[in-house]
This record gives sequence, structure tokens and C-alpha cells, in this order.
Amino acid sequence: MSMRIISGKYKGRQLHSAKDQSIRPTTDKIKEYIFELLGDFVSDAITLDLFCGSGSLGLEALSRGARNVTFLDNSQTSLRVLRRNISLVKLDESFRIIRKEAEQFLKKNKQPFDLIFADPPFKWDKFDALLPLVFKPENLTEFGLFVLESERSHEIKWEGETYEVLRQKEFDRSVITFFSRKGAV
Repeated sequence: MSMRIISGKYKGRQLHSAKDQSIRPTTDKIKEYIFELLGDFVSDAITLDLFCGSGSLGLEALSRGARNVTFLDNSQTSLRVLRRNISLVKLDESFRIIRKEAEQFLKKNKQPFDLIFADPPFKWDKFDALLPLVFKPENLTEFGLFVLESERSHEIKWEGETYEVLRQKEFDRSVITFFSRKGAV
């Protein structure tokens, strides 16, 4: 599958994906939708790309002016592809890479992000544990946004004590959901 950076200072750069399809990259169509809605929110945002895979979402955010991106994945294959893409784009010091499970990271993190992307593998189903962790004050800033790509067949509790859905759209097998802290927007 061909992937590229859609807009910003790295516009048009082609990105690698895993040869064995172990990484399900976010399509350009979905990426365009996400970043069109985010607009200027990305500028200067401190960003986390959970389940980063090839790094497509985080790299797009950097291209559009995010202050920095933390790429997080537990798969060595994903991180190998990510490093290839980072060298293709020739990034400077505006990123860090962490190999860890998403839940483990969110339980110990102490520096909140303005924008968090999560694109877990389709078979992953720990959303009930993930969503409350994302909205802890030490993980997401007061007016921060959480963008989740999930499979349509997953049962997800869309509203919680601390979060609510701002917008949701279906694409083929995927559902893209924008969340915010309850009452923040």
C-alpha cells in the first residue's frame, strides 16, 4: 500500500509500510479527514501517536507544525518501519520513540499531550481500559483531543465519566472518533 505525507513541510514524501501487512496503515482518505477536522489545532501541539505502526499520523502532524511527537508501539517490526520513515523524512530532534504497551505507558506518563492518536490493530479490544487512561490529566491536557481509529465491529463505550464524542465517521471497516474531555469544548 502506498502512503504519503499529505500536507505541510514534508508534503508528498512517500512512506514505507511493513511488507507482511502486519501494520494496517491509515489510508490517505482517512488521514485527510482527520487533519482537515483538526485544522490549526495541530500547530505547536505536543502529540502522542499510540500504536504508531509506520508513524504515518505522527509524521503528518509534524509536517503540519506539531511541536513534537512521541511515537509509541510495542512491535519491533513497527518501530523498524517507523525508523525508516523518520530517516526518509529527515526529522530533527522533534520526536522520541518508545517501545512499550500503550496501557503501561499511560499508567506511568506524567507529561500531558495536547493531541493523542490511537490506531490499534483491528483485533485489539482493550478500549474500556484505554479510554479512561487517555483522559487522566497527566496524559491529556485540559482542552486536548483524542483521535481513535477502531474497527466498526468493536463494542466501545463512547461516553464516559471524563470523556465525550465530538465527532464520528465510518470509513469501510474503520470508525474515526474524535473525543474531548467532558465539558471542555
